[in-house]
Amino acid sequence: MKLKTRIRRALNYWSWRLSHPIAPYEQYYVHRVMSKIRSGRGHPAIGPTARPLRTESELLEFLLKHGLQPGDLTIDYGCGSLRLAPPLIQFLEPGKYWGMDLAQDFLDLGRAHLSAELALAKRPRLDVIGDDVIQRARAEAPRFIISWHVCSKVPENRFDAYIGNIVAMMTPGATALVHFPEASEMRKQTSLAWARPRSQLSSAVARANPNIVCKFDAVVPEAVNGIRQSYAILTLAA
Repeated sequence: MKLKTRIRRALNYWSWRLSHPIAPYEQYYVHRVMSKIRSGRGHPAIGPTARPLRTESELLEFLLKHGLQPGDLTIDYGCGSLRLAPPLIQFLEPGKYWGMDLAQDFLDLGRAHLSAELALAKRPRLDVIGDDVIQRARAEAPRFIISWHVCSKVPENRFDAYIGNIVAMMTPGATALVHFPEASEMRKQTSLAWARPRSQLSSAVARANPNIVCKFDAVVPEAVNGIRQSYAILTLAA
């Protein structure tokens, strides 16, 4: 990354931080993303210009691989503007898709992304992440929780909270799938994205709930520049 770019990004962050001295990092991420969208530059993962990295049905395909049924309550944790959600929503029974993200702005963009017919027929639920939402989700005992293309955006000092929320929604019999760019050590990819070792995930899961089994598999088998697209499979025995 060029020095000018690093300096500009650092100035942007600290300018925002001076105006928001006690706001959590997540609000800065929302600020950066929405600033790009409102300026017309667009964002690759959120809003009208968002596109899937592989296929729009990837979310559904991986859940099916792990036994998803139409009647399974499924949490899409970090759903963004629903760029990967429509095939999953279409597959599930009405009310069984529950998307969660950091900001109402992201969810509003997601609703705009869905066709009116799909929204009416399937009644997807969308909520801003908060302690009350996590508790309500746990009370409904979701069968699956999936967090796809989200983990990479979480800085190290917020990682336990991120994994903790996912684990907190799990009840006996639940499965959670967490995509992450895997590297041998913590490695910055962009100003707002990191690759990380799988040991960081397994350790965070163990701290959150030592009864959860954590295994790993590949999203894409080949590594590129030392980074492999992987996912963690978290299970809590019934």
